[in-house]
Amino acid sequence: MSSDIGHQMQQLYSQFGQLEGVVIELHKELLAVRITNKAATATVFLQGAQLSHYQTPGQPALIWCSDESDYREGTPLRGGIPVCWPWFGDIARNPEAVQQQIPDHEGVSAHGFVRSRLWDVVSVATPDPHTTRLHLQLQLAADQEPLWPSACELNMVISVGETLSLDFSVTNLSDKTVHFASALHSYFGVNAIDDTIVGGLDEHSYIDSLDDWQEKQQHGSLVIDQEVDRIYRGTNHAITIKDAQRRMTINSEGSHSCIVWNPWIEKSKRLSNFADDDYLRMLCIETANAEQDYIQLAANDSHHLKLTISSSTE
Repeated sequence: MSSDIGHQMQQLYSQFGQLEGVVIELHKELLAVRITNKAATATVFLQGAQLSHYQTPGQPALIWCSDESDYREGTPLRGGIPVCWPWFGDIARNPEAVQQQIPDHEGVSAHGFVRSRLWDVVSVATPDPHTTRLHLQLQLAADQEPLWPSACELNMVISVGETLSLDFSVTNLSDKTVHFASALHSYFGVNAIDDTIVGGLDEHSYIDSLDDWQEKQQHGSLVIDQEVDRIYRGTNHAITIKDAQRRMTINSEGSHSCIVWNPWIEKSKRLSNFADDDYLRMLCIETANAEQDYIQLAANDSHHLKLTISSSTE
C-alpha cells in the first residue's frame, strides 16, 4: 500500500469512520466506501465516483460488476455504474459541438476521462436507518486539464436505500457555453440474458451502431439474442428489465436518450476484465445525454443527470 493511499484512508476514517454502516475499504489499488443500512448494501469507489455494487435483502445484486476487474489505479472497473463524461463512446462519433470542446483527440479513450480520476468525498450522511447518502466531487480548473479546457465542478450524490438513486451534476464555472455528452453507464445483473425482456422502448427510434449507425425503429419489447449496441431516442420515461427473478424499473431525469448494450459471444472474448460468459449475466441500460441529446450548458449554469432504480419480485 502506497503512503498516499494510506494517508487517504486515514483521512476518510477520521471523517466518516464512526458513522454506523460506513466502512472505508481498500481493493488492491483503489479506495472504496462500503455502505450497509437496513434497506440495502452498496460499494462506491473514489476513482470515478463509480458504484460497483447495490443489493437489497433477499434479492441478488441489482448492479453487476465483473469478477475479472483488476482494481488498478487509472483503470475503470468493468461493471457497476461508470460515469462517462465529457464525451460518450468513441469521441469521433460525438456531435461536432462536443468534439470541438476537446483540444486533442489523439489517442483518447472511449467515454471521457472522469471515470479514471480520483474524486473527493464531500460528505456521508445517514438521515435514517434505511438511507445513506454519499456526496463526491471532482473540480476541473481552467486550462489545467489537457482533455477539457473549461473550469467545471462535477458532483455525484448517491442515495442508497430501498431504491438506488444517482444525481450526477455538472456546473459550468467558465464564462462561456460548454458542450458535452454524458452517461451513467449502468450494468444490471440479470438471471439469464436469454430470459430477459426490456420494456418501455416500443416505437422508439434508435441508432444501431452495429449496422453502420443506421436509424431504425423498435417494435414491441426488446429481447437480447445477439450483440446489441443501440442509442434509443426520446427515453424520458420508465424503462423496465424483467427476468425470471424480478422486475427492475429505471427512471431518469435530465436525459432523453439511453444506450442498450450487451457484447454477446464473440465480443466478450475480446473485452478486458470480462469473462467469456459474463454476457449471460449482465445488460447495460445507460441513462445518457448522447448523440443529438448532448448538453449545451451556459456559463454558471448546472445540468443534472439523474437515475433512480427500483426492483420488485411481483
